[in-house]
Parts: sequence; structure tokens; C-alpha cells
Amino acid sequence: MKIGGLALENPLILAPMAGITQLPFRRLVKEAGCALVVTEMVSANGLVHGSKKTADLLAIHADERPVSAQIFGTDADIMREAAQMVHGMGADILDINADILDINLGCSVRKIVRQGAGVALMREPERLEAILKAVRSAVSIPATVKMRTGWDHSGDQAIRAARIAEDCGFDAVAIHPRTATQGFGGKADWSLITRLKDSISIPVIGNGDIREPNDVLRMQSETGCDSVMIGRASIG
Repeated sequence: MKIGGLALENPLILAPMAGITQLPFRRLVKEAGCALVVTEMVSANGLVHGSKKTADLLAIHADERPVSAQIFGTDADIMREAAQMVHGMGADILDINADILDINLGCSVRKIVRQGAGVALMREPERLEAILKAVRSAVSIPATVKMRTGWDHSGDQAIRAARIAEDCGFDAVAIHPRTATQGFGGKADWSLITRLKDSISIPVIGNGDIREPNDVLRMQSETGCDSVMIGRASIG
């Protein structure tokens, strides 16, 4: 599995989870053999406007590499500037240059959706394309997106968003095949992962309903996804 020019040791990726995937947790998961860990989502506005609390969420330790930093926002110029900060930050003790930049298209929390960010962007393909083009032009590190099914069960919005990401030069797509309104309820529709894999040529990362080790093998076998992202089952 490669994301851009970055080769992963195995197909296991930690999903970004707000309030969970902070530095200590990511280091523990890395010790357990995870190939790639992802920060909790970080506000592009907070970064650009100098919020120390926001910047602290991007503290990265050398022993957790490679690590992906996830940002969210709605304005192309702000997202571009935030992407450059994620790529170029540095500190004396902690190394804060992310190896991968990830864009959040999956958060369905009301306050994020109300801003027009997260999964709300899946309803606005033109705005999404502008953001992804701006971000891709700003950084040379690999770039990915993490999305949901969209706002209905058809999966058409996910296919469209993934094609936009590929056309904009993004290196991989992660899909959690639940709709915006499902939250974490119901069942993840793994068939959409298969459709996505057949629709784009960049790597597809499957996510959703991974509860035990065999589920990883089953998802790869049933969907053909390139790697598997583990979220809530990693806690504890």
C-alpha cells in the first residue's frame, strides 16, 4: 500500500476521532502495529487565526511516524494556508511536520455541518473542487480525503467526490459507507467500497464496522480495498 510516494508497512490505519486520537493515544496504537495514525480533525480557521489550542492538536512525536494530519473547513484560501502550516510547522522538542494531509468530508456533527464543513461539502461539488485544488497546490506531501456515503443511500455523492479528489491530484480516498444522517447507527454498506474501488484508480481505504481482526481480512476480501481504517474498535 502506497499513499503517494509513502509506503506503509501494513494495511492498518487508525481513523481520526475527535477527542480520542491525540498524541498519547496515537503512540499506543503505533506500538500495537498500526501502519498509519491520523490526528483528530483540526479547524483550518483555528490554525490560520493563531489558536494555540488548535495548533497543539498537531503535536507529532517522531516515534509515531508516518502520521496524517486532518483538517476541516469551508474556505479554499483558509484551507490552503492551513495546509501549508500543517506541512511546514516545526518545534524544538516535537516534530510537527505531518507526513500526509487529510481533508475531512465525513464529520456529521451538527455544528460542523452547520458551517458547511465536513460531510456538508459532499453536497457542494464546486466548492469541494475549489478547496481540493487549493490544498493540492499548496503542499507537496501526499494528500487524502475521508468521506461518508453522502446524504442518501445511493452512494452517488461519494463516487462524485472521490472522482473530484482524484482529478485534483489527491493520492487516496477513505470511505466510511454510512450516510450523513446515520451517524454511527445502522450498518456500513461495504458494497459502496467496492463501487468506489471500481470507479477510481487511486487507493481506496475502507472503514466501518471493523470490530475484530477477521473483519479486516473480510473487508479486504469482499471489497478489494487497498487498506482498512479502524476507528471505535481501537479504543480500549
